Amino acid sequence: MYFIRLDGATGTFTDPTLIDDQPTGHQFYPDISADGGTLYAIWYDTRNDPNYSVARPICNDANGAVTACLDVYSSTSSDAGDTWASATRLTDVPSNPNYEQYDNRAVPFIGDYTWVTSMGDFAYGTWTDLRNVVAGSDPRETGEDADADAGADVKQCRTHTDAGWTGDTCPHDGGLDANIYGDTVP
Repeated sequence: MYFIRLDGATGTFTDPTLIDDQPTGHQFYPDISADGGTLYAIWYDTRNDPNYSVARPICNDANGAVTACLDVYSSTSSDAGDTWASATRLTDVPSNPNYEQYDNRAVPFIGDYTWVTSMGDFAYGTWTDLRNVVAGSDPRETGEDADADAGADVKQCRTHTDAGWTGDTCPHDGGLDANIYGDTVP
């Protein structure tokens, strides 16, 4: 991830400054806050993914199984973004961003929801986190309908009738537990 500063008076941009020189994983959906002369940045990060490959989607192994590998990291700058402190992990446990919670439990979406706000030398960051999602199986995925997404299905309750599959009758039993977590940004 890079930081670029715009000079509002001249309309010029600074050269990009690398915020975190992590050599593996993906860093994405950043947010930044400025106050009291300090910049605070947070972002999603897969640097701890043991199955990382540039050729695969995040948190996927070579067989298409998905795991919890997504963390949130932060960094600060006290010199207008010219240099950045070493990145700090904010999450206590990784999250699985591939849980299929949307479009009738068929589509994964963790969102692009990171947020950091600051006041003086205090900052607090928040993010969408799926650590509390209850994994399950999708009874619709059998035979030709199986989508080989091992580890992406969430708990759901459905029955098959002559008219087809019912909707999920237990949506509040953990399959949709995408929550907002937060922590102070060092």
